[in-house]
Amino acid sequence: MKILAIVEVADGAPLPEIRAGLGEELRGSWSLYVAGHLREVYATETPTRVVFVLEAASAAEAAAHLDALPLVEAGLFTYALTELRPFANWSLLFGK
Repeated sequence: MKILAIVEVADGAPLPEIRAGLGEELRGSWSLYVAGHLREVYATETPTRVVFVLEAASAAEAAAHLDALPLVEAGLFTYALTELRPFANWSLLFGK
């Protein structure tokens, strides 16, 4: 299942701590990519936000992968997850 994750800097997170841990965070996300859990990564117009597309059996599994990232684990990054499913409404065009 594809899971959309919007990852953001937590409110009030100290920038020096984020800068100090960013290299380790990037290595962690690279490990998720190499393992096939992290499929896509996008920057956004908001510099403190990125979008991940993960492959996982469930949102709970995706959360476990993200929770292991150092800056998430430290509470400096937060995320919101959305399960993505095939868009079925096109079938209305071709039904009956």
